[in-house]
Amino acid sequence: MNLIYKLKKNINPFFLIALSFLILLIIGSLILWSPISLQEGVSISYIDSLFTTTTSLCVTGLVSIKEGIGDTYNLFGRIFICILIQIGGLGVMTFVTLFFVTFRRRLKITEQTMVKENWNLSSLKQIRKIFYYILAVVFTIETIGAILSFFSFYFIHDFSLQDAIGISIFHSVSAFNNAGIDILGPTSLINYSNDHYLLFITSLLIILGGIGYFVIVDVVRNKFRFKRLSLHTKVAISYSLFLIIFGTLVIYITELFNSVSVVSAMDAYFLSVSARTAGFTSVDLYTVRNASLIIICILMFIGASSGGSGGGIKVTTFAIFIAYMRSLITGKPSTLFKRNLRDDLIKKAMALTMLGFSFFLLGLFLISAIEGNRVYVLDGVRIYEEAEGALSFTTIDFAFEAMSAFGTVGLTTGFTPYFYDASKFILICLMYIGRVGPMTISIMFKPRKEQLYRYVSEDISVG
Repeated sequence: MNLIYKLKKNINPFFLIALSFLILLIIGSLILWSPISLQEGVSISYIDSLFTTTTSLCVTGLVSIKEGIGDTYNLFGRIFICILIQIGGLGVMTFVTLFFVTFRRRLKITEQTMVKENWNLSSLKQIRKIFYYILAVVFTIETIGAILSFFSFYFIHDFSLQDAIGISIFHSVSAFNNAGIDILGPTSLINYSNDHYLLFITSLLIILGGIGYFVIVDVVRNKFRFKRLSLHTKVAISYSLFLIIFGTLVIYITELFNSVSVVSAMDAYFLSVSARTAGFTSVDLYTVRNASLIIICILMFIGASSGGSGGGIKVTTFAIFIAYMRSLITGKPSTLFKRNLRDDLIKKAMALTMLGFSFFLLGLFLISAIEGNRVYVLDGVRIYEEAEGALSFTTIDFAFEAMSAFGTVGLTTGFTPYFYDASKFILICLMYIGRVGPMTISIMFKPRKEQLYRYVSEDISVG
């Protein structure tokens, strides 16, 4: 009993979260690797099973199986993947809260600060009530999303009643949790690009899931009055709206000059929304221009809002970064909506931005070293020299995949199934880091004892 008490008292919840994710990844990969989860006569490698588990639990959406999720896994496997998506979508801070509620213990000051800042709380007094409130919001939106999606799959696309119900539930959970995984085949929503109703419903689910649970709560509590909203909510809404409009316009204008494929205004809008961590696409990204891929990479790196189900460095981090850059140019204080930003927030935003970009560059370097400069795919088979009719993949495709993994997005130009196993493992690591988050990792390895001394300062030339 004394040992259990000491463990409860001394264990770091953030370390427990990271460890729990790893344990879930291992258990989930074994379940999805076993015949109980697979269609009859289907078998996959363990690395593909681990990849599928990671992309589900980290709500990414990259799929390393050529045939897609729907043709590989049976009903049990699909349900299990849906559960993994739901667990992953609830996120790291939800598990902190669950730990807090379950063991009825006080979090340390640093841990309390992490929970409050990530969830935008002024105190932790009503944490249980807030926790259950979040669950109610999540399942209510997912239920409404499933009902609205059902109309499309059943009445427009003529799925059977049973299939339409199952697909609608899976689709709603995947969209709201920004997973981007579907059971419609290996081509995402490309075959549904003319169904603007389905694309619009899906985009709303993506936005609501990515903007953050507490933003939704704050908006409802203040009866949609913008002036009464918290600074976090104002920043999340305004910058998300800006990024959606910016991405839509740039992608649409860029693709006007594309002679290979046609990207409609709806496609550009959906891609702009999905690029900020959802992973669904109504366009074959292999056919879009490199300029559009670069814009999508930027959107993937920024990601969703804090407290939501998406990844990336977060919209609020991006907003603080822009505010700080503006202050350096103008010489004025760093402000957002007429509120000064604390120095510690600015430092954290800078650190997260640089740390995130560093992880991406490291992953890209390793993948490029493994895969080489150019790879060709012909009739679903990887080949090593150019051939007529072969698809060509280069470093920009590898960069796109690496950014998609780190940002837990799931968009791909089509090369994911053809990576070497070593590259797939690197993508798995990037997805894990992107979902658990640099902030959680930094708390895990933060020294318990503070440094009680300071070195002498000295100037150094800059620029």
